[in-house]
Amino acid sequence: MFNALPLTGSMRGLKRTLRMRRWFPVLALMVVLGAGGSWWLGSSRTQLPEGLERHAGTLAGPPAESGDHQAAVPVPAPASALSDGQGGTDRAPGPPPASSIWREPLTGMEFVWVTGGCFWMGGATAETRWDKDEIPRHKVCLDGFWLGRFEVTRGQFRIFLDRGGYVTDAEREGYAWAYAGKWEQKPGFSWRHPGFAQDENHPVVNVSWHDAQAMAAWLEAESRRPVALPTEAQWEYACRAGTEGVRFWGDPPDSACAFANVADRTAAREFPAWIVHSCADGAVFTAAVGSYTANPWGFHDMLGNVWEWCEDVYQADAYAHHALNNPLMVKGGRERVVRGGSWYSRPESVRCADRDRLREPSRRSHDQGFRLAIER
Repeated sequence: MFNALPLTGSMRGLKRTLRMRRWFPVLALMVVLGAGGSWWLGSSRTQLPEGLERHAGTLAGPPAESGDHQAAVPVPAPASALSDGQGGTDRAPGPPPASSIWREPLTGMEFVWVTGGCFWMGGATAETRWDKDEIPRHKVCLDGFWLGRFEVTRGQFRIFLDRGGYVTDAEREGYAWAYAGKWEQKPGFSWRHPGFAQDENHPVVNVSWHDAQAMAAWLEAESRRPVALPTEAQWEYACRAGTEGVRFWGDPPDSACAFANVADRTAAREFPAWIVHSCADGAVFTAAVGSYTANPWGFHDMLGNVWEWCEDVYQADAYAHHALNNPLMVKGGRERVVRGGSWYSRPESVRCADRDRLREPSRRSHDQGFRLAIER
């Protein structure tokens, strides 16, 4: 029997409650004991000769407050779900209004309101040559939600650690995964020491799904808002941003470098064996968030820079079991979904439909990060 449960409707509130109950004892124990369980971590990404991975992937407006964030904005009504019956996007909403951006005051993170609606999730016919876990293409309808305009930065993550007293999996266990001709455990690597130069505006890396969940739980408690990792469906909806192509800028992969930090000619100077995009984005490893052109809804780095954790448990056949409304897979194993590709990714990974996964929720490497969502 298929053991992944699609979570919909009123169950979303229960999921948030269970997540909070699960994470705050963990945070408390981290502070008091400074210890935790550890286990060996593996990755689903293979070590190819080329050097690149390939997988077998009502918040009724924020309140007006003093500080450096923008004033309250009206929340748009959810888009109507109208099917075109052609396998295309049901409704291609325009970009959220520029005023629908909220700056969270504790961390300075900016969230963009995403109007609810329906879209076709999964790989189009032209993409089925890559991965079977992207099919069947299916209709999904989502409630409106807020999503981070950028990936969480080192500076924002540092605020969480300083105020929350949390210790990351990499710091507790003493290593993270890194690529140096092959993937290997690197002692001493963590979000503080990724193995390459970063500043506070670069996306935080070497963070596990546990670490991302802990930050979401902390921010939820501090802000009294329902904060979480985005679901796979929310992530893909925001990545597509009303477009229907393989990538939000269109299908040509070699146009990527204006929009994304990917494996490119710049990276090939450091890793000459890589298969790369035939363009140059100017970065070998991570780039500061927002360095490249945003998608039509104003989100930066939805493709490239770092792989982004999603809320979902990975299931290869999840799409055959998705609910129509607000699907989320919460059971079925230890693997967790990551989306979007990274500075390390070749063209077939840099697609809105691409799905990847990691074998353990405490897996962390220097091409992994996340962004946060706030549910309505």
